[in-house]
Amino acid sequence: MKRRLLLFLAALTAAYIFLLTGLSWVYTQHLLHPACLPSPPERDGYQSVELTTSDGIILDGWWRSPQNGAVILLLGGLGANRDTMLTEADIISEHGYGVLTLSYRHCAEETATVGYHEIKELEAMRDFALSQPETEWLGVLGFSVGGSTAIRGAARMPEIQAVIAEGNYANFHDELTAAHAPSLSMQWQVQQLVVLFFRLRSGISAREISPVDDLPAIAPRPVLLIHGELEADRSRAQWQYESASSPENANASLWIVPDAGHGAYHRLHPEEYEIRIVEFFDAARNE
Repeated sequence: MKRRLLLFLAALTAAYIFLLTGLSWVYTQHLLHPACLPSPPERDGYQSVELTTSDGIILDGWWRSPQNGAVILLLGGLGANRDTMLTEADIISEHGYGVLTLSYRHCAEETATVGYHEIKELEAMRDFALSQPETEWLGVLGFSVGGSTAIRGAARMPEIQAVIAEGNYANFHDELTAAHAPSLSMQWQVQQLVVLFFRLRSGISAREISPVDDLPAIAPRPVLLIHGELEADRSRAQWQYESASSPENANASLWIVPDAGHGAYHRLHPEEYEIRIVEFFDAARNE
């Protein structure tokens, strides 16, 4: 009887470890290799372009030339392809701005890094836009992972003159552990394993991907942070705003979108969203 009990407990422990590891591995897999939806070869009003990152990855994008000399680079969230930000592209281009979207590296079957190596995508976008004779000024708008990439990229690219970041995390490690699960609970163990698996599989510490630490480096360029009311605590919107609005940068602003969750800003408040986005870029260009 005792031997059977020990065997049962051993089997139960092995099953628990298998479940724990499996859940963590699947979630990490989703972060590093999200699905990439197919994109049509043509789209009215846009030119299909191919850009190459500094590490040799070839990616598809959509380009529309500016009427006012200003181009906005658009970065989507996790798993985004070149179509993901076309709603924003249509809104912005109606006001004379040029726009450029791009698929992320996972669409070329490369490992996604949730805003770390994706800076190279933004660099490729910057280089392409500045190579166009109509381009005189650059801004960037990113959502979620794209918002984090926009902040981290702009901190390293002085050519980008204004930044809008929507619904982005403050620090990726904090995002992975944001649920504040009780220590040693199953949820806590999954969180710790995801942090570990992300480090082992990507070679990057989640703590290194920290937009909140990069925000001061954008000063004195204008920054607009947009977060939904329902996500603002998790994304630590106020902390990010305080980091962006250091004494060196009076041009930082924060819009907490009423009743909105992650990504619902335009859907819930379409007119105000358009006005805020366009007025922000207009004001930034006129500084």
